[in-house]
Amino acid sequence: MKTLPLIAWILLLLAAAVFRFADLDSRPLHADEATGARIAAKAMESGEFRFDPLHYHGPTLHRSGQVFAMAAGASDWGTLEIGPLRAVTALAGLLVCALPLLGVRKFGHGPMWLAAALLAVSPLMTYYSRMFIHEILLVLFGLAALSQAVLSKRFWPTGLWLGLMFATKESFVISLLAWAPAAVLTWALAGPGRMPVREIFRRYGKEFGIATLAGIVLAMAFYTDGFRHWQGAVDAVKTYFVYDTVDGHDKPFGWHFELLGIPEKRGGLWWWEGGILIMAVVALAGSFRRDAMPEKARHAVRFLALSFAGHLLIYSLFAYKTPWLMLLPWAHVCLLAGFAASLRVFHGSRGPWILGTASAVLIAWLGLQSWRACFRFPSEDRNRYAYVPTSPDLKDIDAWIAELDASQPELSIEPIGVIGAENYWPLPWYLRKYKLVGYWVEPPPSLERLPLVLATSDLTEVLSATHVPIPRGLRSGVMVTAWVRQDFWQSFVGSGS
Repeated sequence: MKTLPLIAWILLLLAAAVFRFADLDSRPLHADEATGARIAAKAMESGEFRFDPLHYHGPTLHRSGQVFAMAAGASDWGTLEIGPLRAVTALAGLLVCALPLLGVRKFGHGPMWLAAALLAVSPLMTYYSRMFIHEILLVLFGLAALSQAVLSKRFWPTGLWLGLMFATKESFVISLLAWAPAAVLTWALAGPGRMPVREIFRRYGKEFGIATLAGIVLAMAFYTDGFRHWQGAVDAVKTYFVYDTVDGHDKPFGWHFELLGIPEKRGGLWWWEGGILIMAVVALAGSFRRDAMPEKARHAVRFLALSFAGHLLIYSLFAYKTPWLMLLPWAHVCLLAGFAASLRVFHGSRGPWILGTASAVLIAWLGLQSWRACFRFPSEDRNRYAYVPTSPDLKDIDAWIAELDASQPELSIEPIGVIGAENYWPLPWYLRKYKLVGYWVEPPPSLERLPLVLATSDLTEVLSATHVPIPRGLRSGVMVTAWVRQDFWQSFVGSGS
């Protein structure tokens, strides 16, 4: 690699690393991160993983989190820290930005560097690379599968990447349903020079069979916990029929497109990634003009565009919608936009300046939004990507409880009671260092004896005579009240804490 491209790639990956790793443990834990951390801790404590077909998705995230946490010195739920867990997804996000390097030989530095740069600074990609959730792993394995299929002489290892996708999240079938027709349509659009169907089967039929078998075996190795619990293989299929989505996430048909393509102003801040979409449309339009771009790039552009359209359509048909579901589809758009650099119209005397200026402005604008999303307003409603964020008020609740406990040296703050349905997450994360914590949907008898009760429901009638209510934030639109027994509260106030 020549010196200038090498420097450009190093700077790009350094910037991507900063957006993903800097100050990684500062944001309050999201409820989904807390549940994932609890599953990883259970696997760490028991040495086994049991897949739940009703909730929580596949095992790769939890197993990876377990490995990273143990490497950092954790041994159980009480010693777990969020930094090592988030490092799993931050590393995956960084590797996603590095994957376009594999396409340099076939497509050139320009398109691949631009695609990698857009992946590196897209606020959707940066924000969710910093969360301990499944989707960025799905992006990594999905793009690795496409890279293997398109760039390598060997097709069968593609099955291993697809197996990892399967072991990450059941929604990988949506990608298969989007990729298959996209590949057929791309082949049909190739014209008379395309490879005959018979030749495709002759050349790749055997490898396709090996890839399918390899992917299934690898996925089952995860779901059965190393082939120790075969019920996991049954549950991996069963989940498609019994999976229970959480209420409160139903959105209209066009919600995902609005998220990606429509500008929005929140709390005085503008959010918009549509510039990537515009650049992608430019690349797609060029693929239909004779001699506008190299033939190899033309096929890649069409496949990526059709794949994105397929993903977007399928996800839009489901009422259940969250921003992170768009990570893999949006990665397709970032790659597609990079191919604008393949257009020969930008290779003339003024072309490089036009493309370079437009790219620099877009990258700077996206970088500003990523800075706001990741570092300035990571858990505020004004952040477009902070979906049901945990209140910043919750971040120091463990330290506050420790001060309450210290105010009464002769007594213990335990047992602690948590009252509410399943909507109390991520509270268990902030209480993980305490051994005696009870969780109830309704108040149990003698609740007034507990030194501390955290409740998402109204307990005024039960605790007003014995406890002092302290309102605190939990999640966006959800409050939790800390009911502190009066003897602890008086000592706490008297100590000047």
